[in-house]
Formats: sequence, C-alpha cells, structure tokens
Amino acid sequence: MSLQLISINVERSKHLDLAVPFVESEAADVVCVQEIVEADIPLLGRSYPHHVFAPMQRRIDEEGKPVSGVAIFSRVPSTFGSHYYAGSPDSVPESYQDALNKAEASNRILLVAECEKNGTRYRIATTHFTWSPRGEATKDQQADMEKLLALLAEYDEFALCGDFNAPRGGVIFAQLAERYKDNIPPHYATSIDLELHRAGKLRPHELVDKMVDGLFTTPGYVASNVRLVSGVSDHCAIVASLLKST
Repeated sequence: MSLQLISINVERSKHLDLAVPFVESEAADVVCVQEIVEADIPLLGRSYPHHVFAPMQRRIDEEGKPVSGVAIFSRVPSTFGSHYYAGSPDSVPESYQDALNKAEASNRILLVAECEKNGTRYRIATTHFTWSPRGEATKDQQADMEKLLALLAEYDEFALCGDFNAPRGGVIFAQLAERYKDNIPPHYATSIDLELHRAGKLRPHELVDKMVDGLFTTPGYVASNVRLVSGVSDHCAIVASLLKST
C-alpha cells in the first residue's frame, strides 16, 4: 500500500480557510508544510498525532511578530530529525519583507521524517529553500544548495519535497534534478497560484513559468498520481502517492 503525501506552502496564516479544509479532505498520511506559523500548528495538524516544527524566521512587519517555519505532520508512526544548512537552531532571525533576499534573514532547515505504514518504512524530507528575486540564481542560493546536497548525500533513499524558490530549468533547480528524479509532470508550467499570489495580478507574466515547488525521489521510491492543486494557497499544493521500489 502506498504512502499518501501532500506538500504545501501555506504563506503563514493568510490562506488557512482554504488550506485546512483541503488538507483534511485529502487525508494524506504525511503533510509537509512550508511557511507555517507556529501558532497555527494545532489547527493544521489537528488530524495528525505526530509532527515536527523548525522555526525559520520572525516576521517583524506583521502584528504579533509570528514565528514561521517548516513542519511535517504524520498520521502514521514517525520519528523526526532536523538539519540546518543556514542559520542555527539556537536563534530565530527577525525578518522584514525587504530583507528576504539576505542570507541572514532566515534559517534554512532540512526536516526528515522516518515513517512506517503497514510495516514499510518511508523517509520523507522537506525544506523551504533560499529565496531570490524573481527566481534568479544567487550566490546565497548556490552556497546553500551545496550545503543542502551534502546533507542529502548522508541518506541513501528518500522522497524530498518543498518550496525550492528556484524555477525548473534554472541552474539551482537543475542541481537537484540532475541527482534525483523530478516527479512534477511536465505539463505543469508553474506551481504559483496566480489568483492567490500577491504578484499574480501585478506581474502574472513573471510567474507563469515558475515551477518552484518540487517532489524529488531517489531510485528506491516511485511517485505516482502526482498532481498540483490550486485554490489552497499562493503556491499550489503537491499531492502524490509514494511506493518503495526496493
């Protein structure tokens, strides 16, 4: 039996009225979430008894200065690990909107879940990779990608999902696609929801080819029924079934 997976960038608390019903209706085994506000974990994860959260930043331009980060929720028995490839678990950087392109504006974490379903163990990893203006490759992205790839090399088999902030076809995305299988079907051109993204109405032409969310697998995993779902956040959600091939 396959493991049902969702990956979604919820854009903090802005779309929970859409994201929460979607997650609950899909009833996936594992849900990987980027840009989740720590205070929203009980709401989004109320159907998931196992979870892990790692803080990335504190947005000081928003009321309440919420801490946001990455999380993995699981319905099946799971153990978790976290690896920082930028920043430190000892601090949560404060971030302004106009400081998003600075390396020190956010921690970057690879979260890993070891999940067991019906006697089969799955390894699911997720990250929210380094932001860059208009999806252009930067020195900060290159430095962080080298660190991320080194962390991934410590694991033999896994499925990796998340918001990579680097479009398919670009040099940063290609470093993942050269090593692991890109499972997003080619007929999808963008993972940005043009109706809900803040730049969707202002610069839609810049977003129509930005496939920045991904699902990558090593040879030991097979992803099937992969689809993108719009209308749930400013990014489309990735939905997939995973099977162990070995």
